Amino acid sequence: MTRLFLKSLAASAVLAASAISAPVFAADNMQTADEFRTSKLVGTKVYNSTNENIGSVEDIVLKADGSMDEVVLSVGGFLGLGEKYVSVPFSNLKITRDGTSLKIVTDGTKDSLKALPDYQFFKS
Repeated sequence: MTRLFLKSLAASAVLAASAISAPVFAADNMQTADEFRTSKLVGTKVYNSTNENIGSVEDIVLKADGSMDEVVLSVGGFLGLGEKYVSVPFSNLKITRDGTSLKIVTDGTKDSLKALPDYQFFKS
């Protein structure tokens, strides 16, 4: 009986040690060139196809499962006055690198974005 207990204890210790060294939730440990940090996207200017600045990224909304739902843009303002928030699907934006900085382009125009309904943030 004691021998069986000691074997069980040893097996449990080995399993516990292996669980500590290789967690199943580990993700990549390095960003690749085709991945973007949300902290760098927020505040980035958004341009249309004719390279006109039409707004900036105000926030990024994630779903509970971690997928990216929508991007909230700040449009129509001048020096922080008269701006409004609108949302667009993340897939409507083309994000590229321009040297060390990011460039975000959308097919929308300043007028088409301003015509979208005001985005309402959830009040928690």
